[in-house]
Amino acid sequence: MAGSAVISEKKKTETSNETKAESRYSVGSLAHGLNVIKAFDAEHREMTLTQVAERTGMSRAGARRYLLTLADLGYVYHDERLFRLSPKVMELGYTYLSSEPMTAIVQPYLDQLRDATGETIGLAVLDDGYIVHIARANSKRSLMAPTLTIGRRFPAIYTSPGRVMIALKGETDVEGYLDVADPSVNGPLRKKDVDSIRKALKKAQRDQYAMVEQEIEIGVRTLAVPIFNQSHEVVSALNILTNIAKIEKEYLMNECLPRMQAVAAEIQHAIVD
Repeated sequence: MAGSAVISEKKKTETSNETKAESRYSVGSLAHGLNVIKAFDAEHREMTLTQVAERTGMSRAGARRYLLTLADLGYVYHDERLFRLSPKVMELGYTYLSSEPMTAIVQPYLDQLRDATGETIGLAVLDDGYIVHIARANSKRSLMAPTLTIGRRFPAIYTSPGRVMIALKGETDVEGYLDVADPSVNGPLRKKDVDSIRKALKKAQRDQYAMVEQEIEIGVRTLAVPIFNQSHEVVSALNILTNIAKIEKEYLMNECLPRMQAVAAEIQHAIVD
């Protein structure tokens, strides 16, 4: 693992050169339009033109042009001074999910594990320093149980799926992952000390699982195990989300972890076949 790095100086230089060489092929309007869509979230479901301009770093005139274009295409609703996303935006995510065969394959296994444990189960992949859940089975047992949202991104370094995937991919440049982590979505109990995160990655590599407590969200403890492809490369992670006040760590380790490892093995056989 010592020779691996997420973003080495050489890679940074190569990436910078590639970006400059390929920038002439970039379509700025598309990038700006996507940034406008991404500006909306759970805390900003509806925004004025001024708010959108501030969150995207655009001028009011530029933001207005993109908002009205998105409205014409049906991706944004415009109600007097307020703008909000329309359900049509979900088509963009559905296009990915429908083209990803793993999501259809894994759903019965996630449901099976959810029913056996009573807890929320997710399947996450690594994407540029973040994890994204592409499949889920939310708990039916309790209103206090954590829930997962498909497509929501979290800094990988602060999550159990992210840590186990990073550790088993041999990517040890913790600073590189911390650089891309958005502080606004990290919980107040996250590990800030680089050495402690590096130790957590080494432990995940040794144990072949990772546990994270309250680093993204207060009251949530998560456990993740890796899923490998036929070349024994980690491609995703199976994780369980629990309420720290309701589920003891011993139950997770003694009851849930063996079940998760067994289901992960079944998923591996299914995706290889």
